[in-house]
Amino acid sequence: MLIGLALIIVAVFLCCALLVRLSIYALPLFVAFLAGSATYRGDNGIVAALAAAAIAAIVLLAAAQFALAFAKSDVTRAAIGIAFAAPAAVAGYHAVHGIAAATMPQSAWQLVVSLIGATVIATASWTQWSRARL
Repeated sequence: MLIGLALIIVAVFLCCALLVRLSIYALPLFVAFLAGSATYRGDNGIVAALAAAAIAAIVLLAAAQFALAFAKSDVTRAAIGIAFAAPAAVAGYHAVHGIAAATMPQSAWQLVVSLIGATVIATASWTQWSRARL
């Protein structure tokens, strides 16, 4: 019983850590989804849609890394970081709100916990993308 409880706690922690890591990449995921769905709606098939989604995400990440590599000012770096942090904040808010709604009763604390989670995830995304160096 005790080992099972410990494994459940570890599994929940790992799922939350994975959720945070995936929320940081919300913008490339959103761009990939848009490219894939547009390709699929154009009757090009599922393989072409998956390829378009992968190419769009890779191009976005490469362009961001290229822009960060040649950015001279901190304002440019901050702008790139904010471009990645805004969708991450939305994804983080909804992810944490889903967990909060499942684990706590309906109250104002759900909103507070969700906003704290969105802030933490947006800060992590902004920190990663504005300080990235090649």
